Amino acid sequence: MTTVDDILAALPAPAAVPEGGEERPGLLPAEFYAARPVFAHIKQAAHSRGRPADVLFYSTLARLSGMISPNIAIVTGISGRGSMNVFAAAVGPSGSGKSTGQSGARELILPMDPEFRDGLPVGTGEGIAEMFMGTVDEPTGEIHQRGPYKGDPVTRKVRKQVRHNGYIYIDEGQTMATLAMRQGSTLAETLRRAAVGEALGQTNASEERTRYVAPGSYSLGLFVGFQPSTAVPLLNDASTGTPQRFFWCWALDPTIPDTPPEWPGPIAKHPGQIQTADPIDVLFPERIRKMLWAEKTARNRGELEVAELDGHAGLMKAKAAGLFALMEGRYEVTEDDWTLAETVWASSCAVRDSLVERARREVEAQRQATEDAKVSVEVRAHMAKNEADRTLERLVRLVVRHSSQPGGITFGYMRRALESKDRPHLPAAVDLAEERGLVIVEDNTISRKTD
Repeated sequence: MTTVDDILAALPAPAAVPEGGEERPGLLPAEFYAARPVFAHIKQAAHSRGRPADVLFYSTLARLSGMISPNIAIVTGISGRGSMNVFAAAVGPSGSGKSTGQSGARELILPMDPEFRDGLPVGTGEGIAEMFMGTVDEPTGEIHQRGPYKGDPVTRKVRKQVRHNGYIYIDEGQTMATLAMRQGSTLAETLRRAAVGEALGQTNASEERTRYVAPGSYSLGLFVGFQPSTAVPLLNDASTGTPQRFFWCWALDPTIPDTPPEWPGPIAKHPGQIQTADPIDVLFPERIRKMLWAEKTARNRGELEVAELDGHAGLMKAKAAGLFALMEGRYEVTEDDWTLAETVWASSCAVRDSLVERARREVEAQRQATEDAKVSVEVRAHMAKNEADRTLERLVRLVVRHSSQPGGITFGYMRRALESKDRPHLPAAVDLAEERGLVIVEDNTISRKTD
């Protein structure tokens, strides 16, 4: 049975929040949106619909990452070519703008690929792999020898990967967490693999149930909406590496103006429009490559310990910086791209750590409530015992007094002499009086003992 202490111990330690910080740390600052015309475009688009800018920004980033060609990859000098798949989560109460905020991304960036799987829900790990699968006619190497198709190649139906781009939207993250925790579910593992572009699918005895999506052959973005309390199960999964693969944001925006600005229209040029069959590397400055390499080797040597939730910090910042470069039509990341990516990561961590701290407070409050309830029960039990003891002592005195009559008294006489509320305690009172040597009980008679 999972106890409160077990839940508390499972939560990762949050980063310290500076004193005097904003009430909701983690909102992207105005300077960030002003740094690039495309960022300002996203903010204006969000505000024109009365939606939180951060929700539209992160959902646009996630959807865009699922739209770009999988042949475009970041190259940092670590682990070869890296996927830019972005997973993001918005946190806010029901009706706060998580769903409407992310829906604006469909208006903002239009797909070029008619096969783009846009905003699909998710149910299983197998379902994620299936979104890239299809059935095609594949030549067998034989030729029809007769009939109307004589001379044509003989084909057979084969299931294989036929799509390469997709975007998943989960309106309520609790559903994802529940599905992931089911026994035998592959959802959580599949999400972790998809976040870094690893192979998806599974092998089965029957060919029609076999799915294989090769590593690096797909692009996938994911956006999830959470209520604050339902985000905790995902954060609890830090030991497996799931929450580290998400950017986090608040589904609120105190800067939404009273008068909405004009809708700026869709983003005319974006990296999802680049369809290439050839590999394209998004390269990083030498300083950043050296920094990422030094951190990686120090961790692998055991010289550097990183907080569990920050285990993918370098990769997450590299993804964001790579997308920022692509959004400006470049295949080379600049120091400015990296600085903006660090702002995004710091904001995400502030949201995440606020949720961790909230979860700790809620667990502590639950622990305190449990302890208070236990103490209250014990106090009531103690008070009830004291009251029972006082009642018993009073009855002992009554038994002794009445039994002083010549010849003693009967139990029936004593019972009639008591109030109805005291009668159930008479046997115990007589036993206690006899135990103390104050009365003698013979058959049905109670007599006071004399020296």
